Parts: sequence; C-alpha cells; structure tokens
Amino acid sequence: MHDHNEPDLEIDHGKTGRPPMQPRAKATREAILEASATLFSKTGYAGTTIDDIVALARVTKGAMYFHFSKKESVAREMLRRWSDAVTETVGKAIATGQPADRQVLMIYRELARRTQNEAISRAGLVLSVEPSLNDAYATYEEWTEALTPIVIDAIRSGTLDCAESMSRLADTLCAGFVGAVKVAASLGENDTIAHRVDDLLMMWRGTDPVSVRMIEGATL
Repeated sequence: MHDHNEPDLEIDHGKTGRPPMQPRAKATREAILEASATLFSKTGYAGTTIDDIVALARVTKGAMYFHFSKKESVAREMLRRWSDAVTETVGKAIATGQPADRQVLMIYRELARRTQNEAISRAGLVLSVEPSLNDAYATYEEWTEALTPIVIDAIRSGTLDCAESMSRLADTLCAGFVGAVKVAASLGENDTIAHRVDDLLMMWRGTDPVSVRMIEGATL
C-alpha cells in the first residue's frame, strides 16, 4: 500500500534512533502498543495520555521514550501495522486467482479475523479515521484504493450490479467495515467482529443460498 522507506512512514524507535533487538526490548515495545490499543479503544486517541499508557503497560517513562518519542509515534506504528495487514491480505486474495467478488469476500473475512484477534491491528483501523491525527486518513484512502480495482473487476465481470460510481462502492464497503469494528470495540464486544462483518457481506452480496455459501467458503 505504501513505500515504508518514505521518511514520514519510517518506524519511530524513540529517542535513541536504534531499533530494539533484544527479546525483552521487543516485548516491552509490544506491551506499550497493546496497552495503547486498549486505551485508544476505551477513551479515544485524544483522551489518552502518555502517563495512561505507561501505567497500563507497567513500564517506566524511560522505557516508553526509548521506543516511542511521543504518542503520535505509537499511533503511526499502529497505522503502519494495519496498512501492512491490508497489503498482505489483498496480495494473498489476488494470488488465489478466484473471481473478483470472491476475492473481496476473502479480504474482508481475513481482515475481520485480524481486527477481532489483534488489538493493534484493530486500533490501527480505527485510527485511520481519527480526525485529530494528522494524515491518518491517508491510510484509509490507501485501503479503499487497494480494494477499488478488485471491486471494479467484479462489476465488469457481471457478478456485481452497480449503476453508481464503482470506486464509491469500494469506499462504502470499507466504511461499513470500519463502522462494524468501531461499534463492536466501543461496546466491548470484539469477539463479535467477524459475525458483524459476515452480516455486512451478506447484505452486500444478497441473502440467497448461493451467496451465503460463497461467504461461508471464502477464507484465506
């Protein structure tokens, strides 16, 4: 989805500028991200402070700043991970050689599984539409742009009937996915994300038996 060699997308390794190499350092970094993901889900990005993250992660401020120079750096790592998850998932779906509409089902089911089970990926998705985080929306746009060619192929092949803007349909599917994840997260029902996304896909494909069977079998 993007070139991770670009300066604004580089991983922030904190004040030292060195990537943590030891297992303990890596575990600390993940603990900070997991704690941040939990807090962003409960109190929002803007409502979460560095002190909150340090307390929940049970790390020192020194350890926090070793890995991340500021709260925005934590958020950007989450956005990077979500972006990587989308890139990996879209690539796998395309590699199956399945019809385009089935690829869309595969992509959304796999991303639903990941956002249900991975707090950091889930937080990255939600942050992609966070208005107070500069340039975060670019990650969301990259996601819709990755899906648009596949949706257009499905429409052109006749498997989808869409008289409106083809690119807008891809955006609407992504927006519906974000809504399903955000509602589940806000209610503390992350275990329902996959089911909510399945419902979304059935509404998109229709509820006839053939469409339901396609959804049941479309996994990566």
